[in-house]
Amino acid sequence: MKDFISKTIFVLFDMAMIALSIYLAYLLRGTFETLTLHDIPLKYYLSFYLLYIIPVLLFFYEGIYSYRYDFWHESRLILKGLIFSFILIFAYLAMTKSIQDYSRVVIGFAFLFMMILIPLSKNISKKLLHKLGVWQKRAKIYGGDPFLTDKIFGNPYLGYVKPKKNEEPATMFINSKGNDANALKQIISSEIKNKHEVIFIPLIDDYDLTHSHIYELSNTRTNLIVFKNRLKSKYRLLLKKVSDFTLSLLIFPFLIPLMLYIAYRIKKDEPEQSILFKQERLGKEGKPFVCYKFQTMVENSDDLLQNYLKKHPEEVAYYETYHKYKNDPRITKIGQLLRRTSLDELPQIFNVFKNEMSFIGPRPYMLNEKKKVGESIETILTVKPGITGLWQVSGRSDVDFHSRVELDVWYIRNWNLWMDLVILIKTIKTVLVREGAS
Repeated sequence: MKDFISKTIFVLFDMAMIALSIYLAYLLRGTFETLTLHDIPLKYYLSFYLLYIIPVLLFFYEGIYSYRYDFWHESRLILKGLIFSFILIFAYLAMTKSIQDYSRVVIGFAFLFMMILIPLSKNISKKLLHKLGVWQKRAKIYGGDPFLTDKIFGNPYLGYVKPKKNEEPATMFINSKGNDANALKQIISSEIKNKHEVIFIPLIDDYDLTHSHIYELSNTRTNLIVFKNRLKSKYRLLLKKVSDFTLSLLIFPFLIPLMLYIAYRIKKDEPEQSILFKQERLGKEGKPFVCYKFQTMVENSDDLLQNYLKKHPEEVAYYETYHKYKNDPRITKIGQLLRRTSLDELPQIFNVFKNEMSFIGPRPYMLNEKKKVGESIETILTVKPGITGLWQVSGRSDVDFHSRVELDVWYIRNWNLWMDLVILIKTIKTVLVREGAS
């Protein structure tokens, strides 16, 4: 019953956001004095039922009201549904020769507002309903993975909660790691008899199955999963190159005052040291390039580090795992802030302009790290390194070197433009949170 109530509320919220989007678009159209006179009444748009029906039907088709998607996955499906709705509505207006009855500007801006307001309203409403106990579903996870467990039960957007004592869960998550095929078959067969929903987490997690095509091989009871390396496509490589360069051009004017202030602070705190730190890193196809960062360390401080390591030998082991020191004595006061907020990476935007780096991509590895990366280096060096990437926004407080490599390889194998947008938004959020906590 709670599930039905919450989904009904979500549908009503979506329709309310569509109406609000139409209203805001109508007000915005009225401010354009350079356009032709707009005398179509607001109620004419608000009563255009296809603006409500088509998006909601496409949301049903995409399973938005049926499945508990993660916020970013659901937002992508919402945008996809709204784009198709936009095309269908304009096609309808053209075929019925009623396109002159509406302002194309109003309808166009209405969809732009929907793309912002609908995901935002879902985020707010799901968290609110979860807090009220309406958007909750009892679930259990078979197979231990503390990080995964925390991400499932700690995400109010998904709405899964642990069952109370003597309460049967409606959903069972089955993590295939640590179990053989026969054991998994028995577990799934047993659970699917009694549970409303069984969610299977596959053993191989190197590929994003949401971007793969799955189809049945007739009469064999076999599913075929088609994987494609998107960064092997010349079209997608060009798209990424254009998106990187465009993003850099759009963001650069806003970075100039911040970078100038950081340079001023570095010189003020350490007048003798240089503003930029330059170091050779591995670029695409293994070609070395000079990577730029803001100087965060005291220069010529090798003796300082060696004396520190003699007193703190545990730092040597920490470096072997994470390729950084937990408390590096060489880092300056301003350097601590820059590293905590990742603002020391900002000068790498010049590497993007020089076509040596991407805005988003794998970490730019040092030359002496090539051997430790291992066999994955061939995959990593097929693309340009990035200023930010998947591992920086992975959600783990300390990502060891091996995990960073795995995340970089996963990003390359599963790249898409939406993933870059999500990483960018999460990077900005991470920087703001860290800076606010400093």
